[in-house]
Amino acid sequence: MVPELQKFYEDFWPYEMCLDLAEKFHKKARQEMYEVIKALTTYKLKEGESVCNHVQRKQRYVERLEILNVSFDKELNIDMVLNSMPPSYDQFILTYHLNNTETTLTQLHNLLQTSKSGMKKNQVPSATSAPVLSIGQNIAKKRKANPQTN
Repeated sequence: MVPELQKFYEDFWPYEMCLDLAEKFHKKARQEMYEVIKALTTYKLKEGESVCNHVQRKQRYVERLEILNVSFDKELNIDMVLNSMPPSYDQFILTYHLNNTETTLTQLHNLLQTSKSGMKKNQVPSATSAPVLSIGQNIAKKRKANPQTN
């Protein structure tokens, strides 16, 4: 304890000291908790950014919240990471949910890195260079039916 605080609380009983400290620092902790939750929920991965840095940053936010006595279960933590991924990871997210396996955040991190390297190898052609099927073009003339004889 800081010497100034220790001197201030010399005449307090431990219970009174705890109540007074909680009252003094509660507002500061509440404000910090709000800021961390806001940062955690609004931080999204942008196309081309590092998945590794993104997941680590999300994990640091969660760890900071745990220090502030806000608990997250593992599934919520993983869902928040998946929710922050860009649209290029939609297929990965769908596959992840279809497999329905229990993973840790570290395992999810490894899966995302593997998925990203696979996405780089199998680049999808852009919309301008992708072949397009045209419907209704070059309609052939209808063939007249031969009259049938009885």
